[in-house]
Amino acid sequence: MFELKDRKNQRYLTLMLHILVWGIVVNLPLLSTDHAPANITEYFRGWIPPTASALIFYINYFYFIPRFLFLKKTWQFVVINIVLYTVVIFLLEEIRTHVVPPIRQEHVPKENEIIIRFIISFAMITGVSVAVRSTGEWFRSEDSRKELEREHLKSELLNLKNQLNPHFFFNTLNTIYGLIIQNQEVAQDAVHRLSKLMRYHLYDSNERYVPLRKELEFMVNYIDLMKLRLTPNVIVQYKFPESTHDIMVAPLLFIPLIENSFKHGINLNKPSEITMTMAIVQQKQIVFYIRNSFFPKRENDQSGSGIGLDNLKKRLNLLYPDSHTIVIHQDDVYFDCTLTIQV
Repeated sequence: MFELKDRKNQRYLTLMLHILVWGIVVNLPLLSTDHAPANITEYFRGWIPPTASALIFYINYFYFIPRFLFLKKTWQFVVINIVLYTVVIFLLEEIRTHVVPPIRQEHVPKENEIIIRFIISFAMITGVSVAVRSTGEWFRSEDSRKELEREHLKSELLNLKNQLNPHFFFNTLNTIYGLIIQNQEVAQDAVHRLSKLMRYHLYDSNERYVPLRKELEFMVNYIDLMKLRLTPNVIVQYKFPESTHDIMVAPLLFIPLIENSFKHGINLNKPSEITMTMAIVQQKQIVFYIRNSFFPKRENDQSGSGIGLDNLKKRLNLLYPDSHTIVIHQDDVYFDCTLTIQV
């Protein structure tokens, strides 16, 4: 609704700008002359060259440029403009000679000089027309590109939400089912965390940006629920800032790294560890660091394909272009990742 209104306002302003500019151009010879027009004929005569220039401008603007120049038919564009110049100059000479001949004959240029002046003037007008139309097309293409980026961001976020391991919810429910018998207090807390996590995942994360404190709450709920199913030989540690200074971030930005660490950094039969820290530097920079054990996957195990990390990099490039860094290091023992975002 608002975008449509903005486009209408933009078209209205463009129209008014064209009227204003050509109004000035048409009346400029009359405003700059030292003497007033002797009669209506001389007044009308002063309008002829700028009117011809406007004709050249808009024929190119609306027809020749999009149908020839933008389609890379450069020679046709040049030839058709030469024909246009010839026709317009012929008409101007006819008008100048027979319709509204000059009253003052002193300092009247020769016919060849007049034609050369017209050709140079029309060529400059054509160049201006090309520049204006090209600039307008560039702005329109930029608007289209940004709209496509916004749609792409929405689809990327939707894919990320769908990608968030569905087995996590089923496994967590099964864990809670077991806890109901063993420890009802822990089971109740787990249900509460799961409900908050799902509410954020389904509703809050639809926003373009969310408060960092909500993102951190989602991360903590996810981590604590995942810890319920781990064995004692798995150590999970995290340290997140207590104050977020009302910083806003893109939703579900860090969860691919956390999910990746639980997917590929844990072996229930071997000592494993996951360490996560986040720091806010001068309220302008978020530094998220994650380190987890690395257990190579079997060749037929598709869970290690790295799709989550690839999607994260794409989102970062779209949401934080030139204002983020992500450094990943992996060896035979550990996987390390540092994500830095300027906010």
